[in-house]
Amino acid sequence: MERLSRINFRHFFWPGMAVLTLVAGAIIFDAPVAENTPSADLWSNRYPSQQPVMDPVTPGPADTALQVQEGFNLAVSKVRPAVVSVSQSLNSALAQADTGMTLLDPYPGKAGPVGSGFIIEPNGYVITTGQTVGQAKQVRVTFFSSGKREYQADVIRVDPETDLALLKIRTREIFPTVLLGNSDLTEVGDMVLAVGSPFGFSRTVTMGIISSNKCKINIDGTKFPDLIQTDAAINRGNDGGPLVNIKGEVIGVNMASFVPNNQYSGISFAVPINDALKLLNGTAR
Repeated sequence: MERLSRINFRHFFWPGMAVLTLVAGAIIFDAPVAENTPSADLWSNRYPSQQPVMDPVTPGPADTALQVQEGFNLAVSKVRPAVVSVSQSLNSALAQADTGMTLLDPYPGKAGPVGSGFIIEPNGYVITTGQTVGQAKQVRVTFFSSGKREYQADVIRVDPETDLALLKIRTREIFPTVLLGNSDLTEVGDMVLAVGSPFGFSRTVTMGIISSNKCKINIDGTKFPDLIQTDAAINRGNDGGPLVNIKGEVIGVNMASFVPNNQYSGISFAVPINDALKLLNGTAR
């Protein structure tokens, strides 16, 4: 009898202890966490310095410069396809520029004086300056946006008060146009682009700011009451080209420059595009 008791104890004691251990472990691990047990949230609140500090993401200088660059690229892409060269014939009279304040002259190209212009209506109406067309009744308009194409254009009207001229291309084709802005909203310091054909280089783009506004200038006996002054590079051949704001809107027509002793001064002028409305009303439709 005593032997049987010893056998039973040996055979059942250790397996029983193993089962009890497993049950106790299951109870411990399944038990809910007590409310006073430090959790991750309690730890972060109690020791905030242990948590990583995340700074808000702000654009850096490179990001800002890239945004400005993309803005200029977009503005140029809106206007440049509608900018053209305007040429007189070789026998057209070309006014000679004097020192000081002067209207911009067309560049004396091989085939005739070359100025600039831009299309305002899909059916071929072009704005340029009176200085660009001179005394001519017809001029040649050259496109560069999809291959070099040339057309004859009639001089519809010239306004000596603004030195602006309106042309009509002799074709039934449809052309890209510029977007006209509101020149009354321009402010000193606004960034601008000048597009044209300086010295015969087609559709060249230069950049500057509006240096002054509503300038009262007397040029060759004609008083201009509200010209836009800019430091964007504008040279012979830029006459009639657009002055463009950062939105890609035309706010002026480049027409004059200050060249004391025939030296570049960085002082140029454009006719506000709002002054061209009377030239357009009832004509470009």
